[in-house]
Amino acid sequence: MAKQGKPLMAMTMIKSYVQDNVEGKDIRKMNKECRDLIYAILSTPSLNDESWGVFVPAPTEKEIEIVIEKIRDCLSLF
Repeated sequence: MAKQGKPLMAMTMIKSYVQDNVEGKDIRKMNKECRDLIYAILSTPSLNDESWGVFVPAPTEKEIEIVIEKIRDCLSLF
């Protein structure tokens, strides 16, 4: 989605992925960096680019890739 010019939709997809993969798990047992990232992602609103594009600064494609890699690392340790 980020490559298609919809970075906030990409973040919404990441949020869904995180929700699906932490369900029933104790996030408090993660290291602080991972825990903070997971909580930040889970607390973001799930809105589309058209609704939030004016109000929310959109992450770059590179920033989204970094978030994806970090989430992958955090969830593989969990």
